[in-house]
Amino acid sequence: MMPEPRKIFVGTEQFKGRLHDFQPLIDAGFEIDINENDFRPTEDELIESLKGGTVATIAGGEPYTERVFASTRDLRIVARWGVGYDMVDVAAATRHGIPVAMAFNTNHESVAEYAHGMALTLACRLAERDRAVRAGRWGFDDFHPGLWGRTAGIIGFGRIGRAMAERCRGCKMQVVVYDPFADAAVAAKAGVRLVPLDELLEAADLVSVHAPVTPETRHLMGREQFRLMKRTAILVNTSRGPLIDEEALIEALVEGQIAAAGLDVYEVEPLQAGSRLRELDNVILSPHVSGMDKMAERNVTQRCMDNILAFLAGRHDEIRPYVLNPETLNGSKN
Repeated sequence: MMPEPRKIFVGTEQFKGRLHDFQPLIDAGFEIDINENDFRPTEDELIESLKGGTVATIAGGEPYTERVFASTRDLRIVARWGVGYDMVDVAAATRHGIPVAMAFNTNHESVAEYAHGMALTLACRLAERDRAVRAGRWGFDDFHPGLWGRTAGIIGFGRIGRAMAERCRGCKMQVVVYDPFADAAVAAKAGVRLVPLDELLEAADLVSVHAPVTPETRHLMGREQFRLMKRTAILVNTSRGPLIDEEALIEALVEGQIAAAGLDVYEVEPLQAGSRLRELDNVILSPHVSGMDKMAERNVTQRCMDNILAFLAGRHDEIRPYVLNPETLNGSKN
């Protein structure tokens, strides 16, 4: 008789050498297989990692495709480390009876804080002034734009967008929001005004993007949208790279259609070595880490483990609010 599969694969790359973070799973009798590389597994590497009795994964940005789901016999649940799922073919997971469980409500404050930090860094010109002092330059170099008393435009009003709005209002900014699915009562309570995208872009001194990637939102920000923005405006994206047409953004930054940008995400990740973004002084770049502060690390990891343990123990109602395809909870592989 074959032993029951008891392995869990941790695909997200930041847990190299940190087996102790998964002690609750170990205590429950599971073997933990951590991605020990400094990069995300490819599709072929993921398929190989899922062999040998892997019943669950804590998924990073590796690709969960139809081919991956079709290749595994034992996988029962994918617990996504984070709140984005553009690298998971949810329809394929559903066809194979595998729930995709998210870590909702665990790292939105981290992302919003990071986005706000990027905005402040650009509005106060901190990066260029740091470079100037290090290079031996000292003196008044014109007034920086700042943020207080200005208008923030927030695209997407989910948990992260709402947390960003709270920070902007705390900085004495007016806040306008574009989100066709936003609840008017929720927006009113938050002290923000819902507007069409064009109106937001024309009014905002800061545009912060917090929307999911869908076929409808891909390249939501392109040449036409950048032409509507103020030449003094700052753009921040800590959501997903494909929301922005990167070539159009580069043109806007080079030609002065907008003043600056802070980017934590890109159309292709890692950011390509030859990207012109690396050459621009009016851009600050970050390697897709906005949701990874210490508080979020603890909360997201715990939610992933809780989702796995609850599902494998048959406590499906406990994780239903976190599952993208709840129909798999009935008649699943479990």
